[in-house]
Amino acid sequence: MIGTLLLVGFMLKYWWLIALVVLAAVAAWKYVPKVWAGRQAALGAEQRRHAAIAARADQQHQWVLAGDPRGTYGDRR
Repeated sequence: MIGTLLLVGFMLKYWWLIALVVLAAVAAWKYVPKVWAGRQAALGAEQRRHAAIAARADQQHQWVLAGDPRGTYGDRR
């Protein structure tokens, strides 16, 4: 009985704080998945960019081993 009265009194006195916590929870529930998906897409794009750079480096290394000048000076000479 006393606990219930204390809880009701707390809710009446700090209703604005409770509303703020609820609004923050709803905003997080709504926007965090979109932010997470965008971050994952950016990470995937960065990984693809790094893979492309590594592939070009491997190609240039093979050219150097074969004695091709493109391995040293590039293929846009």
